Amino acid sequence: MRTVAEGYGLQIDRSGMCLCPFHAEKTPSAKVYPHNIYCFGCGESADVIGFTQKMFSIAEPIEAVRKLNDDYGLHISVGEAPTTAEMSEYHKRIEARRAYEQWEKQAWKTLHDYLWQMRQWRELAPKSPDDVQDERFVYSLHYLDYAEYLCDEFIHADRSGKLAMRSIIDQLKKIQHIM
Repeated sequence: MRTVAEGYGLQIDRSGMCLCPFHAEKTPSAKVYPHNIYCFGCGESADVIGFTQKMFSIAEPIEAVRKLNDDYGLHISVGEAPTTAEMSEYHKRIEARRAYEQWEKQAWKTLHDYLWQMRQWRELAPKSPDDVQDERFVYSLHYLDYAEYLCDEFIHADRSGKLAMRSIIDQLKKIQHIM
């Protein structure tokens, strides 16, 4: 969405805000999200195709798709049915994306649970010097900072960075089941 909006003349700041192209204003009230634009001032909302339609007063969505195809060199066969091979490839990409998203959610849950486990185990600190130290408390002393680091890295990583953490996350799953 941002690429198209900027390509068609919107000046978007770092927070994704810009002047709304659908009504006159002096202060930015439109927010560009990854898949759409929404104006908090006039309430207008549009995805990439709807945005293109509104920007250029195009009546039919297919004409907006053609304009995007031409303007951005997408090389899409607009108006032609996809081949069986193209559909098969599309379904493979969709399935791969779903599998990744499912893995990403599970990976985040593993990291999050590990971090909270370390924080809970910190509360098992001995109340007096004579008390026996719980091994989970000792473990948390060594690994709480590491758990926080892993969560921070995962949050800020792109897809390839998250996938690079796969073996670490798999090890954490094993550790959580043992303890």
